[in-house]
Amino acid sequence: MLQALKSSSPGVLITRFLVAAVIVLGTYNPTGPSVFHWIKDQNDYTNAWVILVGIVALLLNFALLVAAWKALGKLGTIVLLILFAAIVYLALQEGWADAESPVTLQWLALILYTGFLGIGLAGAIIWRRATGQVVTEDANDLND
Repeated sequence: MLQALKSSSPGVLITRFLVAAVIVLGTYNPTGPSVFHWIKDQNDYTNAWVILVGIVALLLNFALLVAAWKALGKLGTIVLLILFAAIVYLALQEGWADAESPVTLQWLALILYTGFLGIGLAGAIIWRRATGQVVTEDANDLND
């Protein structure tokens, strides 16, 4: 129990957000090098390296998405989507994002997707800090 409390420092939360950001922006970002752009620029899509890197990028995103979904659940996901919709509306209203610029909208979507994954990865820690309750769950998938 003490070890779990020691490992919930703000540094752990920041690290989880950074891991999500590296994976998301490493997979695709509209203005810089990414796995998507590297694969797109390849001449031979049947090259084993191209296939392997593409699969690893997809699996990493999928693993983070599943972890976030399990941590937040349906209700938490809906609440976050409502919050993100309000943030998008605010960004468009205040002129922080331009609805006519696809790159701006892609960056906004990537930042919110990273936020979703980061909050999902840190969900149990945030819940424990906010409520004082430790989240435990039976791992049914290990019994199958």
